[in-house]
Amino acid sequence: MDPDDRVAITDVLALYCERIDSYDIDAVVDLFTTDAVMDFGPGRGGELRGRAALRARFAGGQGGFRRTHHHLGQVRLTDAGDGRVHAVSSCSAGHELHDGTQWRVGLRYVDVLVREDRWRIAERRIEAALVENGPRDGWTWIGRKDPETA
Repeated sequence: MDPDDRVAITDVLALYCERIDSYDIDAVVDLFTTDAVMDFGPGRGGELRGRAALRARFAGGQGGFRRTHHHLGQVRLTDAGDGRVHAVSSCSAGHELHDGTQWRVGLRYVDVLVREDRWRIAERRIEAALVENGPRDGWTWIGRKDPETA
């Protein structure tokens, strides 16, 4: 993969965090392909398709918070060899409700990106590793071997 593509793809992933935190919903949706598929988890909206569905979910979900902070961590990119790039990235996301209550979740974004006029997210699955002081139901959890049997 070209180093310029690596930078551009990492920028898309970082822009998602910046734009979702600033509640710039149209700019968030613009990071996705028109037919993008996003899986929020079985009890968190499940799988949605297309920008209109994503826009409604982002606006509604983020509208419940006074503020959020998504901090992107390590990013691993793999060239699929067919014009697609697979990305796995870690994110720590803090949330503050309108009443001041705060909670945090450790996430993993599992993405497929494609280049159209620029790199965009075509598929995204959100997996949770940890949830502190927040809702634990409805997430797709990151698979982890049992230390007792591994």
